[in-house]
Parts: sequence; structure tokens; C-alpha cells
Amino acid sequence: MNGSNGSLRSVLVVEEHEEVRAALREWLLGTYPELKLREARNLTEAIDSARQASPDMVLVNMELPGPNGIEATRQLRRGAVRCPVVIMSFHDSAALRMAAEAAGADAFLPKREMPQALSPILSRFAK
Repeated sequence: MNGSNGSLRSVLVVEEHEEVRAALREWLLGTYPELKLREARNLTEAIDSARQASPDMVLVNMELPGPNGIEATRQLRRGAVRCPVVIMSFHDSAALRMAAEAAGADAFLPKREMPQALSPILSRFAK
């Protein structure tokens, strides 16, 4: 993407932990300074944010309080979110990846592999 996000202009980060949101914010805006970044701490905020301004991508934490990332992805999809949805998790397993895919996620990202694994995902969906 080399400083240009192609069609990826805005990202919604759904993460309850301020420290994780701050780290993602720093990396995303440091790498893609023109990116419009929205943040939500839970599913309700995410749905409200997505309705206000349709994001080009949603990054959803698996370990959200209340509905987890799998259920959040289902509800975001039911709410007409058509952009790519990426589930992020500290846990990784084939079963979790399959559940994420079945819920409508476009990608699964182990948090321990960020940000190196996030950049190719962003590039893949910027087309």
C-alpha cells in the first residue's frame, strides 16, 4: 500500500482494552496516516459507529465482554456491514478459525502476530 490505502480509507477497531486500542491506533496511523480510524469498546458502540459511517474494514476482538467476537461478527453482518471483518484473538485454534469463518469473518488474526500479520490483511482488502 506504500502510504496509499487503495479503497481502504477507514477502519473500525472493536476492542474493549484501551491499551490494545492505543497500540493498534499508533501502528495503524503511523503506517497509514491518511486512514480514518474509528474505535468502539463493545458491540453496541460498533454497530452505532458502523451505522454513522460505513467502515472499509472492521477489526473485532474475539474476547469482547458480552457477545464475543464470533457473535459480534454475526450481528455486524446482520446489521448490513458488508466490508471485510477481521477477528483478532489471543487464542488460536482450527476450531476458533472455523467458527470465525462460519460467522462471516473474512480473516482471523492471532494478536501475538500483530502487527506483522495485519499489514498483509490490510493490503489484501485494500484492492
